[in-house]
Formats: sequence, C-alpha cells, structure tokens
Amino acid sequence: MSCLHLKLFFKKAKETFKSCIQRNKLIIKTTALAFFTIILLSMLSTVLVFSMAPWLSDWFRSVAQSERRYIAIPPPFTENLYFYIFLNNVGHFWNPPKMLVWIPLLGTFILGLEHLLNGGVIGIVAVMTGITHGIFYPIVGLTPHGILEIPAFILQFASIIRWHVTTIDVMMAKITGEKVESTRFKQGVKDTLILAVASVILFMIAAYVETYITPYLLGM
Repeated sequence: MSCLHLKLFFKKAKETFKSCIQRNKLIIKTTALAFFTIILLSMLSTVLVFSMAPWLSDWFRSVAQSERRYIAIPPPFTENLYFYIFLNNVGHFWNPPKMLVWIPLLGTFILGLEHLLNGGVIGIVAVMTGITHGIFYPIVGLTPHGILEIPAFILQFASIIRWHVTTIDVMMAKITGEKVESTRFKQGVKDTLILAVASVILFMIAAYVETYITPYLLGM
C-alpha cells in the first residue's frame, strides 16, 4: 500500500469514526457519566467505610494479597504482562462467558452489573492504593494508562449498548408487525463494530503503557 493510499485510508477511517461518535454521542455521554459516577461513589463509600471501620482496610488488603497467590500476574516490562492486561480488558468481547452481554434483553442486565463492577473496582483500588502508598501513588499509577483505558471501557460499553438498541429496535418492529428498516439496522451494526474496534485499539495502547511505562514511573 502506497503512502498516498495509506493517508486516504486513515483519513476515511477518521471521518467514519467521527461520524459514528456524533451519531452515538448520547449513548457515549450517558455511559461516561454513569461510569464516572460509579467510580466517585465507590471512592467516597470506601473512604467512609474505612474511616468508620479501619480494620476493614487491613482485611481487604489481606484478601487482595491472598488472591495474588492464586492468580499468577506476570512481572512488569514483559510481553506476558502485556497480553495478560490486554486480554483481561477486552474480555467483554472475546471471553465466552462474558459474551452473554451481547444477548438482546438479557445482556442489558449483565452489562449493568459489569458497569457497576468495573467502576466500583477502580474506585476501591484507587482508595486502597492511596491508603497503602500515599495519595500520589494511585495518581501516578493509574493516570498514564487510565486516560486511555477508561475511554476504552466507555466505548466498549457504548458498543454493546448500541447493539442492544439496534437488536431491540428490530425485535419491536417484528412484534408490532412493522417493516424492519434494513438501512437503520445495518448502520447500527456498523456503529457497534466501529466502537468495538476503537475500544480494542485503545486497550492495546493502554496495556502497553501499563506494562512498560507505569512500572517505570512507580520505580518497580
């Protein structure tokens, strides 16, 4: 592929992505608002609980340490850690049990739980890390890859929501005996794929940062 063709390809891809974002901006904004709200509430709740019952902090820390003994997390600066992080993050697409989120109607409930779980875990981890290592540690440890990973999660959830909106729209048309708008359905499927691919690309970059840059900043 020549340089000119490559430029045209990336220009077309950029325009397609921008159009997709514009069409689905309400879904993306709502998803982002819910995600950040869950993170904030999780952090505030964790701080409140730990201030009222300090022993719970030690208990959570001991549970996390015991889990690490059963889950072999690869060391930093290694290819194994990169793929561990990347595959774990994109698990909502390619991990068979989690692909239940794609099932129309049923998947919406699972997606809500996943949304709550991911945001909650991020908030708890941030507070726990801050308590253990100081307030600047989670900032340095989470921000570099978080500015890519969190938008990736938002696009990931948005793509699944777009799929549910598309499929439920078709189901409702079938139930009411109305004609299914094939153009609208195809556009919905296309937007779902675009958002999904964009999230995977961001996860790839975020996993690289978390594997090779974050450990360096933390002095690991």
